[in-house]
This record gives sequence, structure tokens and C-alpha cells, in this order.
Amino acid sequence: MSHPLPSPLSLFDRTLLRFVQNLVPASERAEWLRAWQAELWHMHHCGRTRRAGIFRLSIDLSIGLVLDALWLRTDRWRLRFSGTPILCIASLLGLCLFSTLFALVLYAGGHVLGLHLGKQAEHCLFAAPLIIFVSVARASSNHVEPISTGKRIHWLNRQFFFALKTLLVLLLTFLLSVDVSRPGYTLMPNFADLFQILFFVIFTLLGLRWSFHDQQQRCKHCLRSLATPARVGPPSYNLLEWNGTEQICKEGHGLLSVPEMETSWRQSSQWIDHIPGWDRALHPAH
Repeated sequence: MSHPLPSPLSLFDRTLLRFVQNLVPASERAEWLRAWQAELWHMHHCGRTRRAGIFRLSIDLSIGLVLDALWLRTDRWRLRFSGTPILCIASLLGLCLFSTLFALVLYAGGHVLGLHLGKQAEHCLFAAPLIIFVSVARASSNHVEPISTGKRIHWLNRQFFFALKTLLVLLLTFLLSVDVSRPGYTLMPNFADLFQILFFVIFTLLGLRWSFHDQQQRCKHCLRSLATPARVGPPSYNLLEWNGTEQICKEGHGLLSVPEMETSWRQSSQWIDHIPGWDRALHPAH
């Protein structure tokens, strides 16, 4: 929805505002227009600077106007995509692309890199199953016990997201090991393959550890990252009552309850779904 612009503004200012306002989120557009209309009108009609100074100020305000609109748009994107599975997958894809481009530079061409990747992939395929087994066994000791089963579609979404994220982590660690081990083929060509496999094992263990931890710290419904942990219960009261930390879903789907240590009160982390309308039950309308 377009808003009328005051006539005292110059044609350049009105044209600039008309185009740049499309960058501003619709919910903030009217207030943004009023603020910048007043700023530009004050510069032209109430400023006491020389003409050269007004021209310089006009350029500065125009640049600031565009940057302000871009910041509002990027901040809206940040709030919308922060912690989402889309941002996680896109970040991993971006890192894989950057690692591939860096490898192309190191190996001076795609043909040489393709031959080298095929050789190293055969070595890493033998090590990958053992690394995955160790990571799964380590992660199973810190599982999350669901209180409610939820919809099956949520379970399928979690498994698909975790599988895709893990595959991208494996690809990224492989590309990183190839990049890091490249100088070894010049300094120690006889041990370069061994170093590449060693780097792959280390990077993969760290990457899979992060992948499992990240999966546990996400909502079981929307897969967004949970809020910052909050302490619940007095510390070191494990023999008297439960205590630990809780992380709530920012969309209100539930919370993750993590005990401080395994006790008879709680032996594992638990995901608790919020019943629809739970917030209205806690805060009834007066």
C-alpha cells in the first residue's frame, strides 16, 4: 500500500522514497516513511548550512535512507530464519561450496581435483562407517525421551532433516580434509594420504558430535533451535528433588527438560509437548 508523499519534497527525494520503501517490511513501512519524510523536509526547509553543505548532507541522508531500509529487511529475515532448519542446511551447503572452490584453487583445476577426490573418497569410505558407529553409540547415551508421541509427520521431518544434515557434514569434513592435507603432498608425499585420512577422522568426529547435539537442541515439531537454557530447581539437590535446565521452543510447541545428572528422579532428557491453549490457561483473560 503506497502512502502519499508531501509536495515540499523534491522530485529526487520522492522518487527515492517511492522505490526504497519496497525494501522495508510492510508492517513498518508507514512509520519509516513518516520518519524519513520529516528528516528530508527538515534538511531542505530548516537547515542553515550552505548549498554545498546541503548537497553533501543530501547524499549522506540518501545513503543512510537506503541502508536503513536494507537493515530493516535483513533484520526481518534474521528474525524469520534464525534457528530454522532451512538456515542450517543453507549454511552447510555454503560451507561445502566454499570448500570446493578453495580446493579448485589449491589443485589448480577441476581435472586434477576430480582425480584426487576420487582416490581419497575410496579411502574415506572405509573409515566413515566406523566413525558413524562410534558417534551413534556415544550419542545414544544422551538420548531424549519423549513424553508424548506427537504426529508421525513430525518424526519423519526430524529424521529427514537429521539425515540430510549428517550427509552434508560428512561431505564438508571430507572437503576440509582434502584442503588441509594439500600442502602435505609437496612436503611429505609419502605420508600425505595418511594425514588426509587422519584429518577426515578428526573433522568427522567433531562434525557428527555437533550434528547430534544440534538435533537434541531443536524443537521436535518445527525443528527450530530452542531458547537459551534456564536453570530450574536448586543446584545439587539431586537427592531431594529434580533440578536441571529447561529450553523452550520459541514458537510455543514445548520444552526440553535436561537433568543436572542422572538420578532416580530423572535418568534422561525429556521433551514435553505444550497442550494447545496452555498459555491462556495460565493467564486467563480478566
